[in-house]
Amino acid sequence: MDVTAQTFPYHLPRILDDLATCCFVSMDFEFSGIATTSSNPNRGSQTLQARYEEVKNSADKYQILQVGLTICHEDTENASYTLKPYNVNLNPIIDRRLEVERGWSMQSSAIEFLLENKFSIDSILKQGVQYLSREEEKQAIANAIERRDRVATHTSIDVKETEHESLAFLKAVRRLVDDWLALGATREEYLNIPPPTRLGVSRSSKSLPSALNRFQKRLVHQLIEVEYPSLVTISRPDFIQIIDYNEERERSVREQRVTRVRERTWKQTGFRWVAEALAGGDLTNLDSGYFIGIMASSAAVEPKYPLNEFSDKLKQRLKEHRPVLVGHNLFSDLIYFCRCFFGPLPSKVEEFQSMAHELFPVLMDTKYMATHNCGSINPRSSLSELNENLAKKAFPKISIHPQHSKYTTQKIEHEAGYDSLLTAQVFIRLSAQLREGGVELPQQKSTKDAQDTSNLQQTYQEVASDAYAEGRLQTTSGSAHKTFEQKSRPSSTESPKAPMTRVLGTRFDLLEIEEAMDEVDSNIPIDDRRLSLGPTDSVEVMQKAANGELIPRLGAEFWKVYGNKLRVFGTLERVCVMGAS
Repeated sequence: MDVTAQTFPYHLPRILDDLATCCFVSMDFEFSGIATTSSNPNRGSQTLQARYEEVKNSADKYQILQVGLTICHEDTENASYTLKPYNVNLNPIIDRRLEVERGWSMQSSAIEFLLENKFSIDSILKQGVQYLSREEEKQAIANAIERRDRVATHTSIDVKETEHESLAFLKAVRRLVDDWLALGATREEYLNIPPPTRLGVSRSSKSLPSALNRFQKRLVHQLIEVEYPSLVTISRPDFIQIIDYNEERERSVREQRVTRVRERTWKQTGFRWVAEALAGGDLTNLDSGYFIGIMASSAAVEPKYPLNEFSDKLKQRLKEHRPVLVGHNLFSDLIYFCRCFFGPLPSKVEEFQSMAHELFPVLMDTKYMATHNCGSINPRSSLSELNENLAKKAFPKISIHPQHSKYTTQKIEHEAGYDSLLTAQVFIRLSAQLREGGVELPQQKSTKDAQDTSNLQQTYQEVASDAYAEGRLQTTSGSAHKTFEQKSRPSSTESPKAPMTRVLGTRFDLLEIEEAMDEVDSNIPIDDRRLSLGPTDSVEVMQKAANGELIPRLGAEFWKVYGNKLRVFGTLERVCVMGAS
C-alpha cells in the first residue's frame, strides 16, 4: 500500500495500532546515496570500525528517500501469519517557518539505479511524507527559545547618508509616529504604517508607499526599536502596526511564538512517529485527534475509553510492546535509519551497537540467517533468491492482508515496500527452515556409546540453561569454548569418540562453532514477556513453534544463534553483534 503526504494522517493511527499488536516488523529502504568502497584489490578486508565509519559518513550526507514497512500479525490458533506491506516516500523538505535547514545530497549512480527501477524523484518532493529527526526538532525549538529571550540589539538604523529615499521614508514614518504620540490620551490604540487610504483623502506623504516591502518593514522595525523604546511593532502582510509596549503582553506573545514552533515541529515530525513507536520512544506530543477514526476498531485498546484516555493507553502500549525488527543486510539500513530519525551517530561502532540495542532490543538480519557458518566463501544470498527458494515451503502459512494487495499480482523489485514484504516472507519461512536440519552426533555403536551421546546432549542443555539462569545474555568466544569443554570433556577411562554420522534432530541440540563472532550469544532479554514472540505458558503454542509451524519463541536456541547479529561481509569480523560491550 502506498502512503502519501495526503493519506498519511489516515494511515498513521492504523499503523501505530498494528505496531502495538504485531509480532515483528520488516523494513527496507532506498537511499539518495550509499557508501562506496575502494576498488583496490590489494586493500584487503576492513575492520568493522572502518566499515561503520564509511557507512556513517554516507548516512550523514545522504537521505532515506523511501521506506518499506511490512507489519506481521501472528495467529497462534491457526498457525498463520498476515502481512501488511506499506511503501512510503519521504520528503526531505522542512517547513521554512521552523528555520531549520537540511542539506541533502544525491549520488549520481544511486539515482541512476533508482530511475532504472521506475523511481520518481518528483513524487518524493510533491507527495512524500515529511519527517523531522530528534536533533532537528531540538534545534527548531532551541532557535525559537533563543529568539524569545533575545534582547534588543539595534542601537542605530542601517541606512547610509547617501540613501536619500530611505532617509525620506524614515522621516515620514517618524513624523507619523510623533504626531500620533502627541495626541496623548485621545490617540487610537495603534498606528498603521502606512496609514489606510480613505476614499477622497490623499496620502499625507509621497515618501510612503501604499504597501511596504520587506526592506521598508525592516526600517520601521529598527526605527521603533532604536528611537521609541516605549513602543513595539507588529508585522502585517502589507504594513507595520505600532502599539504601546506592555511587558506582560510581550512575554505572552513570546511564549505563544515558542508554542507555535513546538506545534509545527509535532506536525513536521511525520514519519518519525512510526520510528519512535518502533523504538519505544516518546509519543506524548502526538495529537490524540489522530485516533478518532480507529477507536471502534482498535486491536490494541478497548473502545470503551474517551479519546484522550484511549490515546494515552495506545501510546503506553507502544512503549511496552516491542516488536522484533527484521531486515535483509540490516547493518547499513540500521545506520541510515538511526541517523535519519534520531540524530548524529557515535564515532565508535561499539557505542552504536549499544545505542541501537537500546532502541531495538531484538534485531534479525535475514542475510545473517542465510549465511550463518558459511565459511570463507560468501554464498549467494540475495533477497529475491532467498524468497524464490523458500516460496514453495508450505509452512508456516502466510497471507497478505486483502487491503494491502499491491504486490500480490506484481513484483516491483527495489521498491522498498515490496522488498520489505520479501524480507518478512523470508524471515518467517527461514525461521522454520533452519529448524529442520540434522546435527552431527557420535554413531551409536553400543549401549555405552548411546549413553555418552545422551550425556553430551544433556550437558549442552545444562550449559544453555545455566547461562539463562545466571542472566548471562552474552559470552565471549573463549568462555563459550571453555565452559562447554569443561562440562563435556570425557574422562580418561571413556572410549574415544566414535565416527560422526547424520541423525535426526534439530540443529540447535548441539552447536558447532565455526566462526568466533558467530558463537557470541545474542543479547536478547529472553524472559521479557512484553516483547513480541516472548515466552508463553501455552503448551500448544510451544509445540507448534517446535514443529516449525510458528516462529520460535524468545528463549529458544534459534534466537541465541541468530538474534541481534548483522552480517557485514568484507570485514575481518564478518558480523556485528548488537549490544556487545
